[in-house]
Amino acid sequence: MGAIFISYRRDDTEGQSGRLFQELRLAFGAENVFMDVATIEPGADFRRVIEKNTAACGVLLSVIGRNWLTLADARGQRRLDDPNDFVRLETAAALRRDIPVIPVLVQGTPMPRAEELPEDLRELAYRNSVELTHARWDSDVQLLVAALKKLLARAPGAAPGPAAVAPAAGAVLQVPATPAAASRHSVPWRWLAVGGSVAALALALALALGSWLMLRQPALEAEREAEPRRQAQIRAHYGGICRNGFVWREARPGDKVCVTPEVRSRTVTENQAVASTRSPTGGAYGPDTCKSGYVWRESRADDVVCVVPSSRQQAANDNALGRQRVVPLPG
Repeated sequence: MGAIFISYRRDDTEGQSGRLFQELRLAFGAENVFMDVATIEPGADFRRVIEKNTAACGVLLSVIGRNWLTLADARGQRRLDDPNDFVRLETAAALRRDIPVIPVLVQGTPMPRAEELPEDLRELAYRNSVELTHARWDSDVQLLVAALKKLLARAPGAAPGPAAVAPAAGAVLQVPATPAAASRHSVPWRWLAVGGSVAALALALALALGSWLMLRQPALEAEREAEPRRQAQIRAHYGGICRNGFVWREARPGDKVCVTPEVRSRTVTENQAVASTRSPTGGAYGPDTCKSGYVWRESRADDVVCVVPSSRQQAANDNALGRQRVVPLPG
């Protein structure tokens, strides 16, 4: 079976993509679902790495949220317009190789139109999409899983079924003797004894298995009761849900770094005061130039809210510790 590759933007659909990744791993096996080209070695040509990864997949899922089309870099340029953008490279490589590409729409996002896409991505606009909604997540994912199973079953390289082999020319066809051709009294008594021993052994094994299952029953019941909690914890982890005592910072849309409630409250205040902390006459950085004594917060690359230096240091510290504050995977 070909692998399933999930292409997404972290600043757009990290939570939904992580949740989908976990669901597909449960359905198809961890070794058959990949997300990110996250371990590109230093010095490696990331374009070739992406080509290699997409060439090996049987289907690419392009997860598209509200900001997928319009998200810009620090210079204000739309990321999709950058020829070296990872998402663009991944998707274009799959389209170029005629690998099935399924747009997966989340957050109520409409399908991008061809004229909104770079030249090498315009084929994406004509690929039939699926939608994953928050309210119907489980049923929507099951429909996607069923469609993927059918698609991957038709993929090239599937093992053919058994075929009849014709005998070689001149070969003598050996016809096995029928039961009627053998004497009914020709079965040696020793085989009857062996059969009785085998039956006794099978009965002993069945009794032992029944006893083991009875002893295991309480543990099996406990495992069944714990499984829904385990699945909920897995979904919480990949959805970026914070541990008790922490909340999402939300310095910018999609910011799911886990921070203390005090830091989040201060972040909201800083966002509301953005006009009062910028230089009214502009400066070296245009309208984003800060007043004296203020610096960009830089909770993310595009965060140019002006704050005091201690807030900027706090944002950097929280970024470093954020993943440790997410609900952990079950042990």
